[in-house]
Amino acid sequence: MDNNETSVCSTPIPSLVVEPTCRKELVEFGIWLMKNKGNRESTITKKLKMMKQLRGSVEDMFTQVLSKNWCDKSKDFMLRTIQQYAEFLGLKVSRPKFKVYDNREIYVPNPSMIKQLLYRISNVKLRAMCMIAIETGATESEVFNLKWNDVNLANKSVVITGVKGHRTFTYQISDELCTLLMQVPRMNDKVFTLKNARTINDWMKNYVKRLARETGNPDFRKIHFHTLRHFAISWYYFKTKDIVDTQRFARHCDIRNTLRYVHIIKSWIKSNEYDVVYTSDKIELSKYLSEGYELVAKTEWGYCLRKPKSLTE
Repeated sequence: MDNNETSVCSTPIPSLVVEPTCRKELVEFGIWLMKNKGNRESTITKKLKMMKQLRGSVEDMFTQVLSKNWCDKSKDFMLRTIQQYAEFLGLKVSRPKFKVYDNREIYVPNPSMIKQLLYRISNVKLRAMCMIAIETGATESEVFNLKWNDVNLANKSVVITGVKGHRTFTYQISDELCTLLMQVPRMNDKVFTLKNARTINDWMKNYVKRLARETGNPDFRKIHFHTLRHFAISWYYFKTKDIVDTQRFARHCDIRNTLRYVHIIKSWIKSNEYDVVYTSDKIELSKYLSEGYELVAKTEWGYCLRKPKSLTE
């Protein structure tokens, strides 16, 4: 049996039990996370809350997380947290193999699924937040922190202030999104008055569960709010085929992060047979037709055209 799969830790780990009497140690761990890992208060609160559900040694905690009925994202989150906890204790450990995340594959639903989700959402605030993510690639935190000063409805633009290493960028937004934003009441300087950023994903869970049940497609359950950012970046590359421009759109500081999205469009098209392009502009449509592209379909997103690849490509 592979040692990497069976041995979680490189050194013996003492049986450190996390009981209610160890709350002081958890508080110290939270302070350590803030000072040494730069975690935000909301992230630390989430980590400590989930840590309280675990017992025994660090190795026991790893095992408990893998056996819990949590989504893959939560499991990966806690495996990393336990590894940080061990580091806080001065223990050298390795996270167990977790195939869903170790393969670095990103799940991105196809455009049809995103459209179904978007028009299934009846809550105006949530729909507006989802559309912002789809049109700009904004994260949950970036949408949560969006201020009315960042929104210019007259110019149909929005400024997304980057967090966690993302740059700040100004995006043009659709008429539909402008209309939705006009329906959001102005309570204070923030566009969306929510208790915390996690509320956005909590609202979305109800809709993806309903869609999975109504459509019989269990893949809807794989969608969370950050999935919309993955879709936005993939869709932008699908339309432009320009990796540098896509990096600018995604606000990535390192283009290697952008390159992870290139493979995703292969699940949407037969890339070994055709060049596929998308346009919502009729002038561009005429241009593509004159270049030998054939119109495959007119969708809710615009026109989809394809042309057989040449031998030199």
